[in-house]
Amino acid sequence: MIVGILSDTHVGYPRFYDDSIRQSEEAFRKACDSSDIVLIAGDIFDTKTPKFEVIAKAMEILSYGKEVNWASKHIKGENGEFPVVAIHGTHDRRSKEMINPVQLLERAKLITNTSDRVVVFAKTNQDGTTEKLAIHGIGGTTDDAIRSTIKELNFRPIPGAYNILMLHQTITDVIPMADGIALDELPPGFDLYLCGHIHKRVVMEKNGRRLLIPGSTVITQLKKEEEEPRAYVQLNTKTNEIKFIDLDSRPFHCGEIQVDQKDSAYVMTELRKKIDSMLDQKEEMPIIRVVVKGTLKQGIKRENLSFQDVYKEYEERCMLQIDNELDEQGLKEKLESLRKMYEQKLSVREIGIESIKKKLQSTEAKDMDVEFLMSMLQDDDNIDMVVEELMKKKREKKE
Repeated sequence: MIVGILSDTHVGYPRFYDDSIRQSEEAFRKACDSSDIVLIAGDIFDTKTPKFEVIAKAMEILSYGKEVNWASKHIKGENGEFPVVAIHGTHDRRSKEMINPVQLLERAKLITNTSDRVVVFAKTNQDGTTEKLAIHGIGGTTDDAIRSTIKELNFRPIPGAYNILMLHQTITDVIPMADGIALDELPPGFDLYLCGHIHKRVVMEKNGRRLLIPGSTVITQLKKEEEEPRAYVQLNTKTNEIKFIDLDSRPFHCGEIQVDQKDSAYVMTELRKKIDSMLDQKEEMPIIRVVVKGTLKQGIKRENLSFQDVYKEYEERCMLQIDNELDEQGLKEKLESLRKMYEQKLSVREIGIESIKKKLQSTEAKDMDVEFLMSMLQDDDNIDMVVEELMKKKREKKE
């Protein structure tokens, strides 16, 4: 059986909106055409409450699955399930009592939602033999809830089937410094552990457990690891072969320049040199990110260094992001700042609150209750409420 796999399409991602549509459509169509069944490992949407226009685009993309003659592929769900199988991710997850956008797609009969349940498909081969594929889905959840969710679901491989555990979490074997779950903590005995959420390609094996991370179909994080082309995956369940199929995705290049006690003119010259070296005449509007690191000459403030002329100069040649990580503060001042924090015995949260308060002093939001906002924002479900409260205060001020 050939299984087409994609993940993290982030349809509607605002910064690269057109890319999110075009590249997810290419991945889905090609996966449908070349596979017996298609799996989507979470984050179909970029947000849990996408605009109607974005939902319509996703439905338009997924409607191609209805045009495919799945009967000719001799694939059938055990209970009549549609052979486009998905879970919700962390971006399109909502509270259990609320309907998330992936559930909407299932109600429109465009996908089979296997979040927190198992679905089984069978394919009848020309020689009369039958192959079974069991997909055990765990919808994206919080890092502190994933272990209890696994325990509650109690998934076990189905005998006689090729068993895939499909989830959408941070795997600490891939990102060691992050909160998440280790491969060894996942239920044993599955033929493949398929995980979304992480946007780079990964195939690894540890203690007999084989992990596949397809990566995203659109660039969102602008990390060095995203320079490789976006792709979808073909899995052959007979041979266990995993093949990444590159998409016609927008090129992305990431680099940095390092300066030491230099003035703004020098920084600008080196910045332009770096951008020019990363441009390829054959590429159409690539994404280029340059990180500017090091120190400025004494007396020059980093906030006074403007890159607007550079952005304008290259606006028709690339989609440019310049990250200013220059530091004009000397070691002595840094140590003094740390000493004061230590003396005050401030927690990380308190340091963050104090920093935000200082930054807001020169703005119209200087009277904002920062501590209240910080406590509210600890829960994702409160974000919309906080935004509404801020807009309300803004309207009151105008009146």
